[in-house]
Amino acid sequence: MSTADAIFFPARESLRLDERQYSPDLQAKLIETSLRTTSFAQAQELTMIWGGPAISSRHLGRVVEAIGDELLEKRDAEVEDFTHHRRGPEGIDPVHELAAVFVDGGRVQTRDETPGQGNGVHQPRWREDKVARLQTMSTTTYAIDPCPEPPACFLDPNRLSGLLDPGKILEKTSESTVPPPMPPTATTTDRWQPEPLVRTCVATMRPSDEFRWMVQAEARRRHFYTALRRAFVADGLAYNWTLWAKHFPDFVPILDFLHVASYLHAAAKALAQPDRAAQWVRDVWQGRVTEVTPQLLDALTQAGVGDETLADEHPLRAVQKAANYLTHHADKMDYPRYRREGLPLTSSLMESQIKEFHRRVKGTEKFWNPSNAEAMLQLLCWSLRDDGPTLADYMASRPGQPFRRTTRPETPTVAA
Repeated sequence: MSTADAIFFPARESLRLDERQYSPDLQAKLIETSLRTTSFAQAQELTMIWGGPAISSRHLGRVVEAIGDELLEKRDAEVEDFTHHRRGPEGIDPVHELAAVFVDGGRVQTRDETPGQGNGVHQPRWREDKVARLQTMSTTTYAIDPCPEPPACFLDPNRLSGLLDPGKILEKTSESTVPPPMPPTATTTDRWQPEPLVRTCVATMRPSDEFRWMVQAEARRRHFYTALRRAFVADGLAYNWTLWAKHFPDFVPILDFLHVASYLHAAAKALAQPDRAAQWVRDVWQGRVTEVTPQLLDALTQAGVGDETLADEHPLRAVQKAANYLTHHADKMDYPRYRREGLPLTSSLMESQIKEFHRRVKGTEKFWNPSNAEAMLQLLCWSLRDDGPTLADYMASRPGQPFRRTTRPETPTVAA
């Protein structure tokens, strides 16, 4: 076959081939293998095991990036349409019982991708990826608090650290000092938390001002704004609550209790009074935030700390951070009411999802071009979604391409 025949093969569209002329089934397998492994090098090894073609890890990265770019174009077009009201929610409104938006972020290591620098890692740095989980849930309301006592995992700093993404706030301690639980003041229901049903997710390396429109577009697509009950759960990062105020003001704002408990344990450790942490956690769980904050401020006053912001290495910095955290977010910490209304209190579902993303994109040995990372995040979103077309659906219906794509150079993905 001549070069011209290969480039202009007339049956390419009907056979759903792209410029590389891999069959749709083979290309889907290459994508799934690359997503389910921790690196393109590992995906290359598994490809050989299941009898696939001899493809280098760099070429495999280019194949994955090309599909990711297609999904990015589709996402950006949909966000643009939703933003300018050219597109509405999909299908008949199912009227969700509970729609919850969870927002968090992590770290991805990137390198500079300025043209002409050649292969290798140039100017590496950690950058934040922003992730949202849009979850429908089934739930129950209660006349009285269904769980007046905090679960043991919040009282034990070691167990609590395992619930959070590594590196967040709390350091694991060698010993666990958990006091026995106090007698319950009301009947505790065996399973009082709302049950997750269907999730989709949004992720990006782009600025927060672009991310918020992506989250709103996905919420509109899935009829979240007409749900019977609505909740927005996040930690204390300012941009989370800017997103809530601008796009989800009718959703109940809930400060993730995992982070609250972590701050309180860290403060007690800084004061060398670890036994106080459990009582503080219990007080906040039961709605007595205004009793805990003065205790933290009094501890700072007794130590001679004024209004100045302490350096991160200061022994009492954790106490100051906890006091500020509770002060600034007290309006999002009415946990007894949230439990009675059947709303989620923690970002545990979100933390699990962050780990799913980071298993593939995070690592001290992984260096991504920002554009490559954006493409991979989009592929991961499609592979994890339960609603709408999945990644498998997209690959099964992806049309062929009569011409080669030349919109982006095939920059190698380095060590990812």
